[in-house]
Amino acid sequence: MFTLMIVEDEPLIRSGLKQYFDWNELGVHTIVEAENGQDGVDTALIERPDLVITDIRMPIMDGLEMIGQLRSKLPNTLFIILTGHNEFQYAQKAIQYGGVHDYLLKPLQYESSLSIIVSCLEKIRLQQLAQQTTIPSLEHIQNDDGLVPLTDQNQDLQLFTQIESYIKQHIDQELTLNMVAEHFFYNSSYLSRLFKTKLNKNYMTFVSEIRIKYALQCLEVSQHSVTDVSVMCGYKSYKHFVKVFKSITQMTPTDYRKQLRL
Repeated sequence: MFTLMIVEDEPLIRSGLKQYFDWNELGVHTIVEAENGQDGVDTALIERPDLVITDIRMPIMDGLEMIGQLRSKLPNTLFIILTGHNEFQYAQKAIQYGGVHDYLLKPLQYESSLSIIVSCLEKIRLQQLAQQTTIPSLEHIQNDDGLVPLTDQNQDLQLFTQIESYIKQHIDQELTLNMVAEHFFYNSSYLSRLFKTKLNKNYMTFVSEIRIKYALQCLEVSQHSVTDVSVMCGYKSYKHFVKVFKSITQMTPTDYRKQLRL
C-alpha cells in the first residue's frame, strides 16, 4: 500500500493525474496534493509519501528546490519530475546527478508514463522488502557520530562519490560549496554539516585534496610547468597553489618534481 503526493500549481493537472492511472490497482491507496514546493515540503513531512510527482516551475518554491529540502529528510521517497520539452535537459541533469528517479514528459503518453510509474513503485516495494528482511540485524552502523541508519549512510556515500566525480570533471574551475549544493539540489548549510559529520573535514579540504591529487599526476608530465599545473588544477594564484600543495604533501611542487628527477 503506497502513498503518492502530487505537487502541481494547476488544479486541473492535479485532478487529471489523479484520474489518469488506476492508482488503486497499482497499489496506491492514498493520494495527497500540494499546490507549490513549500506546500509540498510541509505536506510531505507529515504524510511521508512513498512517491512524489512534481512540476518544476511553481510559485513560492519550485519543484527542484522542494526535492533538495526533502531528499535528506525522506531518503526512501522517490521523486518524478513533470516536465515539458523546454525543461527536458534540466530534468535529465536532475536525474543524472541524483535526487530524481525519472521524469514524465508533458503531454503524457499513457503507456510510457505507466511504465515509469510501475518501475518506481516496484523499486519502492523492493526497498520496503529489503528493510523488513535485512535492517533488523544490520539496522545501524557505528561511526564517530553514534548510530546512523544504514540507508542514510549508503546515500551519503553515493552523494560524496558523485560530488568527487563532478569536481574532477570541472577541476580547472571555481567550485564553491553553494555551486555544488545547487547542482545536486541540496541546501548548502546541510551539505556543509554533512561533510563535517560524515567525513570529518570541511568542503574546501575535500576539494583541495582532489585538486592536489590531480596536481601530482600532472607534475609527472614534464611538458607541464608548475605554473601550468596550478591553472589546470583550478588555482588562480600560484602562491596559493604552492601553499595548499605543501600543506597536503609536506613538500613544494618543485621539490616533488626533483624527487621524480624531472
